[in-house]
Formats: sequence, structure tokens, C-alpha cells
Amino acid sequence: MLKLMYLARRKPGFTVDDFIRRWRKHGALGMEQPLWRYTLGYVQAEPIRPAPVAAASQDYDAIASFMVDSDMFAGMTEEDMAGSARMAEDEAETFAEPIPGVSLWVQEEVIKPGEPGGVSAYLFFNSRQDAENIAEVARERATHLNRIVLNLRDDESLGPAMNTLPYAAILDLGASDLSSLRGALADDLAVAANLAVVTRDAVLWDRLPR
Repeated sequence: MLKLMYLARRKPGFTVDDFIRRWRKHGALGMEQPLWRYTLGYVQAEPIRPAPVAAASQDYDAIASFMVDSDMFAGMTEEDMAGSARMAEDEAETFAEPIPGVSLWVQEEVIKPGEPGGVSAYLFFNSRQDAENIAEVARERATHLNRIVLNLRDDESLGPAMNTLPYAAILDLGASDLSSLRGALADDLAVAANLAVVTRDAVLWDRLPR
């Protein structure tokens, strides 16, 4: 499996609500493309405003996780390429900058398996070691969480040029409600990250084995 995560801002001129509606349409358009046959999972994570955790950033409008079959790029047809170009055009109508410029391909390490959805804290780290250390702390607080996934930067599968976010790892902590998520974060986890974003997650596609 290959996994893409992106961290994006809305196109200038959109209100937050207008952007979310536009983003959902962008996702629906992706599902209409022939290339979608390779998709295993797709989650749109909408940052909660105002930020429910003091250390959480409000500088971004979208985080997404996109999981695909590993042979997607090897099996692409001309029709797939045309669909990919169509999606790039739609990105220009949705986001402040193209998604390839704000992306990270990762390998995930599932620490606590769980269904996607609910609310999440996405903790971005410049250092892989720092991320692994905080993941261990999160493991100790797992009773508050439905899901713990450590996403480590993958420069090998598609090459380092495909990774344009500056982070080495993204820790995804999922919970059923904000109270539980705050219990896991306590006063230290979000502060320890180089960037923290708290979101409400919309699961648009899920074919992942569990």
C-alpha cells in the first residue's frame, strides 16, 4: 500500500464553509475517475475552529489521507493519465496551491488499530525520533484513543522529490470525541510537535482490511 497525506489551505475567496463544500465535490470527482479503482481509503480531515487545544494551529484548512494499491503507478493507462490531469485542474479551483506541493508519501505503523473517523490530532514532526518518542507516550494513553498511527516519511517508494512537506513523520491520534482526545494529548503532546492540527474527519472511502 502507498499512502499520501497532504496539508493544504483553501483557495483565496472561499469562506471556510464554502471550501468544505468544494473539497467534498473535489473528492466526489476523484471517485468518478478510472484511477479510483486502485483506491483503498480516503479521509478528509477538517480542522476544528476555534482550535479546541491551545497548541493547535489554525493556519490550515485541510488534511487528507489517501491510500492506494502499491501497483497504481505501474498500471496507469492513458485514460488514467487524463483523469489525473482533470483532478489537477480541479485542485487549482479548490486549493491555494497544487497538492503535489504540500504532500508527503508515508509508510504507516499502526500502533493501535481502529476505524477512521471521529476527531483526530495530527502531530507533525521534523524529527522521526521525536515522533517515535511521542508515539510511545500516546501508546501509554491509549485508553483515551480509538486509533494511533505513526506515519513515517517514505523517500524510497516514489523518490524523495515526491515529498514536498518538510516533515519526517505525522502522528495520527484518533478519538470518538474531543474530551477523550484532550485526555490523550494532556498538556504535553501537542506542544511537543512542530505542528499540531485538531480535526473532524470525514471518511469518504474505506476498503482497508482490518
